[in-house]
Amino acid sequence: MHIISFFLVMLKIVFCYKSQKVQRGSDVSLRCDVPLMSKSSTLHWEKDGEQSPNSTLMYNNSAYIILHTVDERSEGNYYCRLMENGRVQTVRIHTVNVTSYSQNKIHTIYRQSGNNSDVSLIFKSKKIYHRLRWTWEQSPKSQIDLIAVEKGIEVQIKGPIEPGRNSSTTYTGQFFIFHISPVNFNYNGTYRCITETSTYTTTILRTIRVSVEPPDGVLRNQSVVLTCEVSEVTDSVTLVWFRMEGNRGVLVKQQIMTEKNNMLRLTVNLASYETDPLHWQCAVFTENTLRALAPITIS
Repeated sequence: MHIISFFLVMLKIVFCYKSQKVQRGSDVSLRCDVPLMSKSSTLHWEKDGEQSPNSTLMYNNSAYIILHTVDERSEGNYYCRLMENGRVQTVRIHTVNVTSYSQNKIHTIYRQSGNNSDVSLIFKSKKIYHRLRWTWEQSPKSQIDLIAVEKGIEVQIKGPIEPGRNSSTTYTGQFFIFHISPVNFNYNGTYRCITETSTYTTTILRTIRVSVEPPDGVLRNQSVVLTCEVSEVTDSVTLVWFRMEGNRGVLVKQQIMTEKNNMLRLTVNLASYETDPLHWQCAVFTENTLRALAPITIS
């Protein structure tokens, strides 16, 4: 009787599979949708049997996860599990495959400005190049060299952005990492890896920042203003303020940003502050894809 009951429970589990091939060094956003969720159910992402430490968000009946700067360690199966009363109801399996090289590729990434934010610009090639350089173009026709490397020769730092602690110290001719940490709001722009023959790969960086007024903490019943700002918009981008209840987001305000917007920011005015700390997140969406999360806590 116990065996039959167990078999019937297993039949209720719904499995869905999806596979995706992504560019090395890019950001990948995964989304899991379920038709209905009760208050007692949970929805979360796992990889290799462990809950993923990457940026996650639950909103309505969807669970989002952002994989930053994917490489071979990012490959594998990601499991979105819907749990109801301690039992698995739905498992959605999303397989991520990462390309080994990123030649002639252009991708856009978003980063929150701050001391804990970083960007890894990765060059990996099947062919050997004796020299390369990373350049930065914050506005059209403003390209400057940031770093230059040559096989067997010491790295040359040229520009205003110094390499972070995880930058490569030597150049093999086929692999080099230019690490930026921390990421400042004005680091937005176009980063190109240029070899002796051509542009190998291009990364477009958009930065976001969140702030609270007053900045030094608030008193009970004091009004608060939250601001979320994005550095630049070339396509349609939606900014959303979520009030967080655990990892569940409650939508408070949203606005579509385009190139025509003079102020690329979204503010929330709170008439009075409650006694417990309030956790908020500003989310950046392009179409229905979550591109970035920027958390802030009122205390």
